[in-house]
Amino acid sequence: MQKIAIGNSCLHAPFFFRHVNWLPTQMIRVMRLLMLFLFVVSLSAYTSGTAQTITLSGKHLPFKKVFTAIEKQTSYVVAYDPELIPANQTVSVSVNDSPLPDFLKMILKDLPIEYDIQGKTIFLTKKNDKKTSSLSSSDQLTSEIPVPVRFQILDSFGRPLAGASVAVKNNKQSGITNTEGTLSLHVNKGNIVTVSFVGYQTYTITITASILDNGAISITLKPAEAVLGAVEVSTISTGYQKIKKEQLTGAASVMSEKEYQQRTAVTGNFLESLEGKVPGLVYNGQTGELTIRGVSTFDAVKKPLIVLDGFPTEIDLRTINPLDIVSVSVLRDAAAASIYGVRASNGVIVVETRRGKSGKPVFNARVVQAFQPKPDFSYLQYAPASEFVQLQKDKFNIEQTSFQNYELGYYKMNPVEEILFGKTQLSVSNPLLTDDQVNQKLAALGSYDNLKDYERLFYQHRQTTNLNLDVSGGTDRSTYMMGVNYIAETGVNRRSENKQIILNLANTFKFTDWLKFDFRGTYLSLKDLSGNTPAYSDFLPYERLTDENGNALAVSLDPGRDYMSRAITKKRNDALQAAGLYDQWYYPYKELYGNTNTSKGSGARFQGRFNVKVTNWLNMDLGGNYENQSTILDQLQTEDTYKTRTLVSAMAKKDPVTGQALFINMPKGDILMKTNQRITNYTARLQLNLNHRSGDHDISGILGLERKQTLTESYKTSFFGYNGQTLISKPINMSALNATSNSPYEELGIRRFKSTDYFNQKEIDNRFMSYYGQGTYIYRDKYILTGSFRIDQSNLFGVDPKYKYKPLWSAGVNWRLSEEEFAENWSWAKNLQVRAATGFNGNVPNSNNGAFLILSSGLNTKLNSPLEYNDVLSPENQSLRWETTQNYNFGVDYTLWNNRISGSVDYYIKKSTDVFGNLDADPTTGFNQYNANTASIRNSGLEFQVNSQLVMKKRFAWRLQVTSSFNNNKVLAIKATEFAHSDLITSGALFVQGLPMNALYSYNYGGLNAMGQPFVYDRKGNQNVLKFYDFFGNATVDVTREDLIYNGTTTPKYVLGLNNQFSIGAFDLSFLFMYYGGHVMRVEQPNPYNIRMSANNPLKGSADFWRKPGDEKFTNIPGYVNDAAPGYYQTTALSGYEYASQFVRKADYIRLRDLIVTYNVRGRYFKKMGLINPQVRLQVQNLFRYTFSGNDIDPDAIDRVSGVRTLETQPFYSLTLSTSF
Repeated sequence: MQKIAIGNSCLHAPFFFRHVNWLPTQMIRVMRLLMLFLFVVSLSAYTSGTAQTITLSGKHLPFKKVFTAIEKQTSYVVAYDPELIPANQTVSVSVNDSPLPDFLKMILKDLPIEYDIQGKTIFLTKKNDKKTSSLSSSDQLTSEIPVPVRFQILDSFGRPLAGASVAVKNNKQSGITNTEGTLSLHVNKGNIVTVSFVGYQTYTITITASILDNGAISITLKPAEAVLGAVEVSTISTGYQKIKKEQLTGAASVMSEKEYQQRTAVTGNFLESLEGKVPGLVYNGQTGELTIRGVSTFDAVKKPLIVLDGFPTEIDLRTINPLDIVSVSVLRDAAAASIYGVRASNGVIVVETRRGKSGKPVFNARVVQAFQPKPDFSYLQYAPASEFVQLQKDKFNIEQTSFQNYELGYYKMNPVEEILFGKTQLSVSNPLLTDDQVNQKLAALGSYDNLKDYERLFYQHRQTTNLNLDVSGGTDRSTYMMGVNYIAETGVNRRSENKQIILNLANTFKFTDWLKFDFRGTYLSLKDLSGNTPAYSDFLPYERLTDENGNALAVSLDPGRDYMSRAITKKRNDALQAAGLYDQWYYPYKELYGNTNTSKGSGARFQGRFNVKVTNWLNMDLGGNYENQSTILDQLQTEDTYKTRTLVSAMAKKDPVTGQALFINMPKGDILMKTNQRITNYTARLQLNLNHRSGDHDISGILGLERKQTLTESYKTSFFGYNGQTLISKPINMSALNATSNSPYEELGIRRFKSTDYFNQKEIDNRFMSYYGQGTYIYRDKYILTGSFRIDQSNLFGVDPKYKYKPLWSAGVNWRLSEEEFAENWSWAKNLQVRAATGFNGNVPNSNNGAFLILSSGLNTKLNSPLEYNDVLSPENQSLRWETTQNYNFGVDYTLWNNRISGSVDYYIKKSTDVFGNLDADPTTGFNQYNANTASIRNSGLEFQVNSQLVMKKRFAWRLQVTSSFNNNKVLAIKATEFAHSDLITSGALFVQGLPMNALYSYNYGGLNAMGQPFVYDRKGNQNVLKFYDFFGNATVDVTREDLIYNGTTTPKYVLGLNNQFSIGAFDLSFLFMYYGGHVMRVEQPNPYNIRMSANNPLKGSADFWRKPGDEKFTNIPGYVNDAAPGYYQTTALSGYEYASQFVRKADYIRLRDLIVTYNVRGRYFKKMGLINPQVRLQVQNLFRYTFSGNDIDPDAIDRVSGVRTLETQPFYSLTLSTSF
């Protein structure tokens, strides 16, 4: 079952984390039987030895490709004289698990070549039909006295290669180069020496007399990717298995370590390096939103599933160190992702991190220092203080007849009003002011603008330091990798600090040839600190925030004050303080340092996997993972903060005799709110892996079962009258506080203590049981069929098998055209294949939705005897079922012109049905709405990826990568409660049948009438001033949905990434351009309304509003009209102007996301220091942006529905130093 409990009545609630016995008996029995069977079978498998085997199939394969396959599938390298085998020599093979000696005999049987295996090197030499001596050629060579020769091994940039393997065929000597890339061996003339290194072409040389005379030789290895890139085996990881890329039938992309690490993830967020590299993926770095192939749900999970080293992760993504990532696979359709069942509808991102490598210890170190300027508030286009003063003056002159409430004290005068009231006798005891005096005071007020001081006091430059150190090594029996990563950051808000440290450990153990164990562990410790940064709208732009000594000053506004409270004038504030209450005025600068939010957390992830080899074609994985994350959030509000002062004062009682405040119900002092949260996630998995080849037939697959549980627990408690030195707090009277409705001091108005803000508890327990399988059949290496299934059971849907069991499946086909006989002469097409796939995956509801009744429990303390009660979060709905997404995908993969151009093209259709939404309920049930399966959504689109090697020279290379995607989203059918037309305008249309999600609607704005009122056109061309209700509540002139204009969607339809990479000598240069288009945004316009007591951040130009008849010919900005005017309501009418179609723009833009310059350091000094491949990298993010509809707007820094601007992301500069040793 699913268990959700939410309580809010505990004062100091205990927090218990219970041990969960979550492995079902049935699963344990199955595991025992399988392990017993596999143990018996494996005993015979153990005797099979350790022979290296080869699996390869193809016609007319170049020998280079065959030798590369040998080196990839075994630990051997092939050494031979290049003139021994002609470049055009080919061989046709089709073998499965063929022993290496047999394989060599087969491919060399028709050639005058023999092989000799010495150590880990296979030497090829010409056969000698006639022996001229009783000694073999090898014996003749080695009978001479060997001479020491020093070998220097370098890469293509002249840097030493540590760990390169150097082997001599004739005397069986071999060795590994040191940190300087050197090694000394004794050799004779005629010896054949081979040099190999991972990622480079194997080099073979015959020792000559001149080499012996010099006593040294320098050898430069060429990168394997430049020549052999097309024959390298490329795999996609699904988390459950690895599949060769050429065997895929679905849509998936993979980023190699080199490609991923090209960009420095400065902040530690690994997702930011995916943008522009994967077709179909849309990432917004400012909001952190990530989608793959569009959004296909209203209320369920919208983010892709993140899989780390084979297991989905449920805890903070900061536990993933980007510097440890070696590959990222993105599974985009059902054939690729359906193995994850009901969690795969939004795509799957599979991350693999580093393992250890056999060999001596190798250390890697990296230091990153980053800097980002503080935000630029000029982008927000706020009206300066002088214009703001003029706006308040104009409004005062128009509306002063409605200010009688000043006499009652419900409204507080702002500084402009105080000056203007000085001209009259209204509520003013001071001498009357002359017009000149008023103008002088107003001019003085508008001469100071606090925006610069606001930036200075509350914002700072962002700085980040990232330190990383790891070491790896091992033997052929065990490997290890240990690493530590430390990040310290000061954010853009003052008092914002973040620190975290990650410890990683990865081990592999090969106990026998049939039993292996893989273990990984990660520990995260973090601490976040922040103050409370007040919003700029919390005060008026001409008010000073500090005095000349830096002391905080009070401002006019009272943020959050109850609307029925009296205005706290100076006279009233003094009286309240005289009664013993706190100062009730608001001091923004005090809030920054009086509020301290401290979050301390830790996270741990452990996973292990046993692999048991049963036969050459069958093995078993048994493993699981455990994740735990604990967070403690302390929110300290000191006695001097606005919230503490106003809350404690409002809860005070009044002495009936003296009139002094009595702090009986709530004590004076600090308030500490403490929130504890813990997430615990378990996964257990048992899986069989099959891989068998017989002749032209190749069969592989997996079969498994999996158990998963995610438990989230949290509680919040608070301490009043808290003393941080003594850690002592004082009790409160909960019943009295909850019963408080009116303060005995009438100036404070209605005050009610909401206990749920200070005390609550919550628990969510989700459990899944899954059975899955995947199979691949390959015929003659060119016809490929795949299929998968998964059955998910969950406590989210009760016990009805009709809804609890969710079978999902996929099927696909791949035709490798380039392997056909008719393609033998296609020299231009190295690889060409077409794919087609279909299948189903699903989605799960959020925690507040399910098939059963979900309650929130509470305790009513207003009664003399507290009474328990339950709020219904979601009524029972036994017909609720999983969301289901059917996928169709058609694709083409190609590699052309000797690897010059490669890529893929995919067309997809995603149709999601049974989408969760709200339906109107029968009122007799007691519910207004309930959650149900209500809609269907379709996403369709086209994706391209092109990788090209335009220039490949020794000292200059130019590579270009282009990714592009087009997504068409549409709500096909819907039964959910539709939006009112006003909500469509102001909130954005999340769903409207026949339109894409996030549709933007607007009024057909016509301008201003002769009274300065905004009017709109209906569909018949009639002019209407918007009025929803008159003074008596009767409906009046309104518009319908048919009168609105549909402008488009606020979600980008087109995404294009253009990544250029240049290598020039020792320098690497790359830059990534991103284009987002096909969407729209509204842009906020100048608007003078509602600025009497709210800053409301009016824009520049707001003072150019309508003032008199005839102005409507020159301005679109509505004029001030008193709300007391019959039948007219400013807020309603203004929406016709604020949400006008004329103010909707295209949101297409281009951004230079990255500019990266890397210098590969050379020099003898660094060699002597033992440094390997030292690099210096300069990276700049978000350096340039161009918006097609006007460069004054950043589409990523705006609410695209309301048009309100947010702060624009500033360029981010980073310097990285890295090396190995």
